[in-house]
Amino acid sequence: MKILKSIYVLCLLAACSLTGLAQSGLVLEASQLFSSFKFKDRAGVSHNKEYQGLYTGGYGIGYRYVNDIGLIIKPGIGVRHGGANLVYDDQNYSWRLQYAEIKLGLGYMTRFEKINPYFMASGYYAFLLRGAQTTHNENLNITESDLLSNIDYGLIFSPGVNIKLSDYISSYLELNYFKGLTNIEKDPGQKTKNFAYGLSLGVAISLTEN
Repeated sequence: MKILKSIYVLCLLAACSLTGLAQSGLVLEASQLFSSFKFKDRAGVSHNKEYQGLYTGGYGIGYRYVNDIGLIIKPGIGVRHGGANLVYDDQNYSWRLQYAEIKLGLGYMTRFEKINPYFMASGYYAFLLRGAQTTHNENLNITESDLLSNIDYGLIFSPGVNIKLSDYISSYLELNYFKGLTNIEKDPGQKTKNFAYGLSLGVAISLTEN
């Protein structure tokens, strides 16, 4: 028991030490995204190249914790737009989707005096707020007609660089790759997944001195 108590005390001291050296704060970010679909038909044939991506955007707010060894923990919430365009049998199709999402990211930051490169991997869970499908002059409300699933989840891979502007404020720029893991298609036998490439610009306001 004494050994277990000693280990417990040492763990508490180590945690307190890391917390004392850690940086934490609020983050605000906006993103420019290039979004599209990955689609397979009933025969399992991929039609990814037939879908044309579209430029969309997103924005969010979160919390970032960076300890003294560079470990990053970054939860956040936000709104992201997605969708795609398609020309098939001389008909133009278009999807416009808007998601509310929560994210949790883990990563590592290399600590230098002013410029800090990092890499993060995040999981996201998103709920469809609204969506529209357009075919020539016909417009369909996706959320009312239940054409697509309301739920999407997946992974985000984000290399980036953090730039220290002052003791309490820094900015960051990161590249993002969104990989949807769930089939959002309601039609049995077909599979549609979201994916996107993006560029995010953010500001981090520290609660502790950098």
